[in-house]
Amino acid sequence: MTKQLNAALCLSIPLVFAITGCKPKEAVAPPPPASAPAPVAAPPAAPAPLAATPPPAEAAASAGSDLDQIAVIDKPMPPFPFVDYPDNVGKDKQNTKASGFDQLHLVVGNKIHAVEGRFRRIEFELAAAGISRFQGQRDYAKAAADMGGVKVNTTTPKDEVFEKMNGVLNDAMSHKLDYPNANYSYDSYFFATPSGRKWMLIMANDDKVRVISIEEKQAASVVKMVTAAVMKSELDTKGHVALYINFDTDKAAIRADGKPAVDEIAALMKKETALHLSIEGHTDNAGDKARNVALSRERAQAVVQALIGDGIDGARLSAAGHGADKPLMDNGSEEGRAKNRRVELVKLVKG
Repeated sequence: MTKQLNAALCLSIPLVFAITGCKPKEAVAPPPPASAPAPVAAPPAAPAPLAATPPPAEAAASAGSDLDQIAVIDKPMPPFPFVDYPDNVGKDKQNTKASGFDQLHLVVGNKIHAVEGRFRRIEFELAAAGISRFQGQRDYAKAAADMGGVKVNTTTPKDEVFEKMNGVLNDAMSHKLDYPNANYSYDSYFFATPSGRKWMLIMANDDKVRVISIEEKQAASVVKMVTAAVMKSELDTKGHVALYINFDTDKAAIRADGKPAVDEIAALMKKETALHLSIEGHTDNAGDKARNVALSRERAQAVVQALIGDGIDGARLSAAGHGADKPLMDNGSEEGRAKNRRVELVKLVKG
């Protein structure tokens, strides 16, 4: 990494980046004019104040545009988790939570957006770092911007507009967003990189700073694939069977590791030539209700199209989407939400 990139990524406080060699250098502040009050000693390469008007890309994202329209970053990012605690926050003052794979929810525009991948959350007291709330917010925001991040939320979880779109900021909503309470600020930064989507959430109040780093990725499903024989047994006895076909988050395209399940459906229908099926999509309760209904229908239609591509007569198939209206389990846990995100085969009786 060039010296220029290292310098660009170093913050005004001794904030440790997950990148080698990014340490601030001592600098002597120029003497003030005789008539001016003595300023606080300037940190090395003090960053310019954040612009009041966002650059065009950020303005477009803040207006709620499609994340796919945001330009891919053309410079390398530090390795995950991108940023770390300030140097002077000791281990005993660090509050860290991390997972190799989980689903998280963040604000994009004025709506909740779900992502899947690994994450790391750091939290520390401003007093332990010896900085103000303003400096903590500014320095992490500058770090995100310097790495090519685009601020994509137009509201915060405590705003009236957000609550009208997503629901009130109660305990359940705070838990879903990992947002402590309304005393905190909220900024979500999006990074479109050649290797995939990445995120930083920055929250601060008068006492603490919380930063969540996310790297989107998919994990292999731990759910055993349902074979054609099992599907037939379930359809004969119950009239329906739940399948867990893999899709990308908020997308309707079937992933490569979801295709074997579709092949099993096709194998069943080729053997049982009189079988007619309704393919019905279901989601958990995260996000906008109308979007969930549309997404579940689009996923069901994608399965229908894949089966037609496998040689199944489309007249034997129909598609429907129910969103979160027919959960199998309580949406209060990640396990329950995972079970609710499914595609069901429903046996149709033809007269």
